[in-house]
Amino acid sequence: MKRWMQRGAAFGLALLMTAGAAGASASDALGWEIHTGRVPLSQGTELGKNIFWSDTYSDLRTEHYITYAPNENVTPTVAYGSKVLTRATLTSMAQGLESQGRRVVSGINGDFYVLATGAPVGLLVTDGVLRSTQPYNVSWAIGFRADGTAFIGTPNVSVAAVLGGQVYSVSGGVNKVRKPSASDGSGGLTLLTSDFASTTQNTEAGVDVILSPAADPVTGQVPQLKIGSQLTCTVEQVLESTGAAAIPEGKLVLTLNGKDKAELLAALRALQAGDTVTLSATSPDSRWDSVTQAVGGMYKLVTGGVVESGLNAEQTARSAVGIRADGSLVFYTVDGKQPGYSVGATLTQCAKRLVELGCVEAVCLDGGGSTTLGVTYPDQSGMQVITSPSDGTQRANSNAIFLTTELAPTGELASYYVTPADSMVLSGATLNLTATGVDSHFYAMTGASVGWSVTSGGGAVDDSGVFTAGSESGFVQVTASDGRASGSAYITTVATPDAISLTREDTGDKVEALNLDPGEQVDLKASAVYKKMALVSQDANYTWTADPAVGSVDANGVFTAGQVTASGDLTVSAGGRTVTVPISVAGHVNTLEDCEGDLYAFAATETASFASESDLNYVRYGRKSLRLDYDAAGGAASLTGVLSIPAGERYLGVWVYGDGSGNTLLATITDQSFQSRQLLLTALDFTGWKHVSAALPEGAVAVSALDVIYGGGEGKQTGTLWLDQFTVSNEEMHDTTPPALTLTVSGAAVSARVTDDVDRSIPQKNLSLTYDGERLGFTWNESTGTLSATLPAADAGYHRVSVSAADASGNLSRASADVLPAGERTQVFTDMGGHWADAYAAFLYDAGVTNGVSAADGSLLYQPDKNITRAEFFALTARWLGLDLSQYAGVELPFADSAELPGWALNEVKAMYALGIVNGALENGVLKVKALSTISRAEAMAILGRTQAKGYAQAELTFDDAALVPSWAADYVKSLAGQGVVSGYNNRIRPNDPLTRGEVAKLLYSMR
Repeated sequence: MKRWMQRGAAFGLALLMTAGAAGASASDALGWEIHTGRVPLSQGTELGKNIFWSDTYSDLRTEHYITYAPNENVTPTVAYGSKVLTRATLTSMAQGLESQGRRVVSGINGDFYVLATGAPVGLLVTDGVLRSTQPYNVSWAIGFRADGTAFIGTPNVSVAAVLGGQVYSVSGGVNKVRKPSASDGSGGLTLLTSDFASTTQNTEAGVDVILSPAADPVTGQVPQLKIGSQLTCTVEQVLESTGAAAIPEGKLVLTLNGKDKAELLAALRALQAGDTVTLSATSPDSRWDSVTQAVGGMYKLVTGGVVESGLNAEQTARSAVGIRADGSLVFYTVDGKQPGYSVGATLTQCAKRLVELGCVEAVCLDGGGSTTLGVTYPDQSGMQVITSPSDGTQRANSNAIFLTTELAPTGELASYYVTPADSMVLSGATLNLTATGVDSHFYAMTGASVGWSVTSGGGAVDDSGVFTAGSESGFVQVTASDGRASGSAYITTVATPDAISLTREDTGDKVEALNLDPGEQVDLKASAVYKKMALVSQDANYTWTADPAVGSVDANGVFTAGQVTASGDLTVSAGGRTVTVPISVAGHVNTLEDCEGDLYAFAATETASFASESDLNYVRYGRKSLRLDYDAAGGAASLTGVLSIPAGERYLGVWVYGDGSGNTLLATITDQSFQSRQLLLTALDFTGWKHVSAALPEGAVAVSALDVIYGGGEGKQTGTLWLDQFTVSNEEMHDTTPPALTLTVSGAAVSARVTDDVDRSIPQKNLSLTYDGERLGFTWNESTGTLSATLPAADAGYHRVSVSAADASGNLSRASADVLPAGERTQVFTDMGGHWADAYAAFLYDAGVTNGVSAADGSLLYQPDKNITRAEFFALTARWLGLDLSQYAGVELPFADSAELPGWALNEVKAMYALGIVNGALENGVLKVKALSTISRAEAMAILGRTQAKGYAQAELTFDDAALVPSWAADYVKSLAGQGVVSGYNNRIRPNDPLTRGEVAKLLYSMR
């Protein structure tokens, strides 16, 4: 055996691959063979692996099998769980054998079983003991003798019991679940041993006879039932059981359903404690008398080297065992139902493949998710599963067949086990090989120093075992040898892969396109596949090229983006295959301070103070800005603060509301060395809003002050500025485009998609979801820009769902959707039936914004076509905003006609004035509120526009009467038009016409 080891098959998985299917060897059963190998595991035992390409399915089939030459040192061992009915995984059964001191060379799942109970379908024999018989309609089984030889046959084991001198057939079998009902007498006697389960598992009443086998008078050992032998037992108890009864350890139970034949029931009931019962198990085929291990097989696959007909045609994972003409065995599996790895086989294909492997007889084992095969490699101490169960995890099965050995390590070096054992590589790729010493009993041991050589095929290997693949496709054998013992690895080189793909080294995410910041660097990894199998490769095996406009890439796939906005391609190629990835380099904007919070980053000084400004006339984005009051009489004024600048940012931007003073605004920038320098932002020679930006110095880490330098004319030393939306960017840019937003409502499910042409992603804090104006929780996937939420249960009301989003520059977008009543609703206002504004008025009523007008008959009217007064409009809007009016009761109104305000609108107008929403109108130089006058459409749109945060896009007005929109209302009308709140009618907006109550309801509803 030692000489065979040294000059025979080497350790390491032998791989065979051709450049294409046309030249590959073929299996009539499974397809083109593109990958194959062998690993000796123990004496007479070898692992085989083959991967085939199926033209029919354009996919792979992966098979693993064990070839076994019967010998005295490695023998078949059948195992099951703790009981016959206890299912267990192949791994757990192997661990049970290993705990007994055996080395598990290999293992394969066994017989089919009853899903409901776990009972094996066919014959089960372990250690020569009959553990379970087969039913007559499942007659095939494989039996193993003590010397490892095997045969396949039909055992047809029959069991008989002699009771009171009368022989009765145990037709229910041994360790089979007793039939639940047998009124026709077809159930028969069933024999259960303590191997079966802890109880009889019976569900109906019957008679249970507990038997105790008689010990051998010479050895004192208690015998067990075997095929071809008798077992003499003594009756311990006769029980009238109503259901499951306990099976004492080491005892047997002869059980019969209470509805079975009266003759059988009477025979059992006649037994007395101490009576003798003789049991026997016989087979018409005497070969079964000598088996030490056996499992059933539902289908015979091969007989006399010929494939059986009428076999199951399902394409799935398969397990089988076959016998060759020389008596050696093949324990076979093919994985299934896993596209891209293995699509499985029919039973006919499985049978044909076993014939190709030399089998003349074969029987199938359980398949599908049960198919499992494991081995113990020479450098391992325990069995590992090498197949890929189609369930995703190992299935707990009824039983399994193992090859086990009790050989101990010899410490006598016989060969080397070279790993990795299973490799396919791309031309030019490197592979680190390791040689582990293996002794004559296949145990790992310390070897000597080995030399490496390529003994066939192309490529080269260095002294440390690093193999470099050659330029040609083909089969390569790399050998490690110390001059006495050797071992080989068999490597397949692929020159032309089928496809190349890219991933990011940092995240592992697949790369199909890249959107990068200027100067950003990303480490890419290239991978190649052949026939859906991954090839070993390194980035240096590929050719990397990039359009110079977008950046550069090195030989290891590290791409560095250029410094300016650009687009182009990255191309990666190998062996005539190419993948191209589009790259977009674009600057980004990050919010430094949006001025919506408490402005804690700023601190007042003697020369400058600040406050949060909520007057929307002085707000550029959102609802607040920073008001800066300065006194530069001493030549300069400074407002200190700390706004941290993220690394890599190159420009500072801010919106400034100038005071026209002619002074100069600067920012003090602190760098990494805590050195400060002033950065010119803008000369204050303008009024109104203006966006300014300036390049940051290298290493800038914070804005530490805002400085106003006096430089204007006399009396310009003091003044007020407003600042809003401080940003930083990595490229000089000014973003005024809001995010793109789409909203979908289906039933109770809400989904939205948000994208931005500058910002790569939008954080969750920049989004809101409202339901009738109230915030609603949602889930946000920032990487994909998708929002999802569930709405409250539908009711009889109209509802409005809205999503808003803000980008880093403060630009806002909004999308809304309607939720209709779940059923018929009662008409609230008697004058709204069929009116186009009915739904909107009902919505305002449900929200408590309007109560309508009481008619003489007690009904409620909405009066949709009546022009609304300014007081009514102010009141409706205040209630629609949900303001706490009690907070504004003390506000002093500046209007000359305040006394004309109705009491029901007084606090509403005070609130709207205090918030800067209502400003009044000058009439002959006198400021009035004009509460009882009608309000124009332009005035209403200006007021509603003031209720919103600043930052929505302004649409160009293309209405036929757009020129009639007053200049003071134009920005608000454009903003509402951009949001879709205002759409006009017949392409007219009628800005100076009175507003009706129905139109008010539509406007307020649309703004929800």
